[in-house]
Amino acid sequence: MRTPPLLGPVALCTIVANEGKAACAAYTRWMHQSVVEQGVLDHDTAAALGLRTLAGNPCWLLANATGRAWLLIVEAPEAPERDPLHSFGWMAMEVLVADVDDLAASLSGSPFTLLRAPADLDVSDSIRACQVRGPAGEVLYLTRISGEVAPFDLPRCEAAVDHLFIPVLSTPSRDCSLADYAAISGNEGLRFDTRITVVNQARSFELNRRHAVATLQLAGQALIEIDQIAGTRDAGAGPHTGVANIAFFCQLAADAAAHSHTSGPFAGYRTSARAGSGGEDFTLVHR
Repeated sequence: MRTPPLLGPVALCTIVANEGKAACAAYTRWMHQSVVEQGVLDHDTAAALGLRTLAGNPCWLLANATGRAWLLIVEAPEAPERDPLHSFGWMAMEVLVADVDDLAASLSGSPFTLLRAPADLDVSDSIRACQVRGPAGEVLYLTRISGEVAPFDLPRCEAAVDHLFIPVLSTPSRDCSLADYAAISGNEGLRFDTRITVVNQARSFELNRRHAVATLQLAGQALIEIDQIAGTRDAGAGPHTGVANIAFFCQLAADAAAHSHTSGPFAGYRTSARAGSGGEDFTLVHR
């Protein structure tokens, strides 16, 4: 019997926005989330997220209709913009949705810009997705799963817009980044070449161009996707707008450097702040 992965699922996705209140309103109105906490980013949470310079800034914690809190929006009016389709770091958040066609149609006139219309994925006609750009420049893959997709263990949707289940990373080296996360998780990933149409469109590549990709199955019916795309640039010193950090639940024991939290989204847990080979910030939330 295979040993279950030690990493996963996603505990929290953090977005930095120049206009935090507007980004929060966009997710509550158009993405069916609700605010469960709001205030300022405390110093311990900021350190855990790799966002020390944003401690004291306004922030909002959002949850889906089932009460699952998964999205943190932090306001930073001076943060430089980052285009995740052209730079290394967290490239996209793949979010589980109930009806991608209806949701995409409902976004007309919203702060979410449709980049690619809903379509079935090559890997399986049980996966249908569209891609949109959000109010802080972040890219979302809105995904409906209608059946089993071997060999992956994927979740079933429980809300109109459910939660982030696949963070997508853009990295200079697929192999190095996969090794980062596989070493923590204790399992092996899959390597393959595939089209990333939204990237090809954004970069004016041939739409059928293929890129080096890896996936790693995580616990809790989650995955991480790792994309190596030629010609990608370094984003430079941050924090930038868009997805700034992905926090993962982790079964590894916390070491002496881990920090205990008494407040904020990690209250009751110990966390370890990490940086990956793609320059991305991520956080281990020790269970």
